[in-house]
Amino acid sequence: MPRFFVSPEDIKGNEVLITGGEARHIVTVLRKRVGDEIDISDGLGNEFRVKISQIESGRGFAKVRAEIITRKRTETEPRVKITLFQSIPKGNRLDFTIQKSIEIGVSEIVPITTERTVVKLDYRRGKERVIRWQKIAQEAAKQSGRNIIPRVGPILDFSQALKEFSEKKPEMGLIAWERERKNRLREVLRRSFEGRISPFRLAIFIGPEGGFTPEEVEKARVVGLVPISLGSRILRSETAGLVVAMTALYESSDLG
Repeated sequence: MPRFFVSPEDIKGNEVLITGGEARHIVTVLRKRVGDEIDISDGLGNEFRVKISQIESGRGFAKVRAEIITRKRTETEPRVKITLFQSIPKGNRLDFTIQKSIEIGVSEIVPITTERTVVKLDYRRGKERVIRWQKIAQEAAKQSGRNIIPRVGPILDFSQALKEFSEKKPEMGLIAWERERKNRLREVLRRSFEGRISPFRLAIFIGPEGGFTPEEVEKARVVGLVPISLGSRILRSETAGLVVAMTALYESSDLG
């Protein structure tokens, strides 16, 4: 049975209000009726089995009320909490990166612009794009059975992204750079994870098609990011973040 997401504010005592696209899907696609049971999540790790008590619908409109039958806390999240600071690639390639990152277990994605980023969005288009990316994240979370909805943050420029990294102070920060020769990804991750049992916060910075400039990498070093090599082949921007995240989750024993 599919799971539907609702806002925590839509749960009042033992009653749940489901609106928007989730309600329309329940009513028009699944054709659920009063008395039917469905599964929902509040996006914070809490899951509920509910029974539909009321349905309102019209042209493009649906509202479903339901009563909670059971509730439980389910942990499906990896112990490594990954924030992916992803430079915006050309076209709609970031859609793919967000979808697949959420499927494998990334906790947060922050779109960034850098000196060599080709795509430049004004405030309005940037805000619209983030709303769309958040919807992609929600659908990917639902499809992959996660019980939280990872956040897609507002678009930041590189300096703002470094400031956010410094303020959040994760245990490790990596910046992929094709000119790095000393630090190889797997070796850095193994040293970082060795002997750790508690949750581990990891930040990953991925550059645009032209990569980060040496000046940007130096600024990253200053705030504590570690430049890493991904091997002898240069990966596309939309692929590199997935490779780093998957390797981190594998080395932490969450994948494989």
